[in-house]
Amino acid sequence: MNELTVKYKNELNTVSMRKFNAKEMDLFFSICAKMKNTNTSIVRFSFEDLKGLSDYRMTATQHFVKDLESVYDKMLELKYRVEDDDGTIDKFVLFTKFRINPKKKYVEISVQPELEYILNELTNEFTQFELREFTRLSSSYSKTMYRLLKQFKNTGFYTVKVTEFRELLDVPKSYRMTHITQKILQPIEKELSQYFDPFIIKKVKAKKGNRIDRIEFYFKEKENNKKLPHIPLYNWLKDESLNFIE
Repeated sequence: MNELTVKYKNELNTVSMRKFNAKEMDLFFSICAKMKNTNTSIVRFSFEDLKGLSDYRMTATQHFVKDLESVYDKMLELKYRVEDDDGTIDKFVLFTKFRINPKKKYVEISVQPELEYILNELTNEFTQFELREFTRLSSSYSKTMYRLLKQFKNTGFYTVKVTEFRELLDVPKSYRMTHITQKILQPIEKELSQYFDPFIIKKVKAKKGNRIDRIEFYFKEKENNKKLPHIPLYNWLKDESLNFIE
C-alpha cells in the first residue's frame, strides 16, 4: 500500500534528524510523501492509511498515538534558518498543525506556509526515492544514508567529512571510528547493498596523521530489484478516508 514516491528539495537532507528512530522516520517521510503538492491545505490521514504508508506493524491505537506524538515533538526540532541580504534571520518548523483524534482515528497535518516550497516548488535540485524501499530498511542510519545517496544517484559518488557525517546521522559522541565502522557503516553496507550494486564505502585518512578525515561512497542503483515483491499501485483518488481540507 505504500508504493509512493517521496520527493523534496535537497536542503531537507542538510537537516539532522536527531533522535528520530527508524519507525519515526518511516512515519515522517510517509507524511512528506502525501503532503507534497498540497500547498498549505490541511491533510487528514486515517490511522489505517498512515499505518499502511509507513509499514507500521503494531496494531494498538494507544501505541500509535504515542508514536505520532513523538514524531511531532521531534518535528518541532527540525528548524530551518533563513538569512536575507540585510541580515534578517527567520527560523521555521516544517509542519504547523498536528491534530490527533484517537477516538475517530485520524491525524490532521499542515505545512508551514513559508516553507511549502520544500515539498511543492521542486526544480532540478530535489531528492526522490520510493517510500516502499525506505520503509523496508531497519536501521535509522541506513535510512538517512539511503536518502543522501538518492540525492547523488546521478553521479554515483558521495563524500562527506567525518564531522558532518556524525552530525547528519546523529552519531553518539562516544563513538570512535571502530564503533562507527562496526555499528554504522557495516549495517549500512549490508542493508543498502540490496538497492545499490556496486556499493563501496571507503574511509580516507587526513593528509597528516592517522585520523580518518572523510568517508566516500561509490554506488549505482540497481535497475531491477528482484528481491522485492511486486505490489500493485494503490489508487488514492478512490480512497475516501484520505481527505484534503482547504
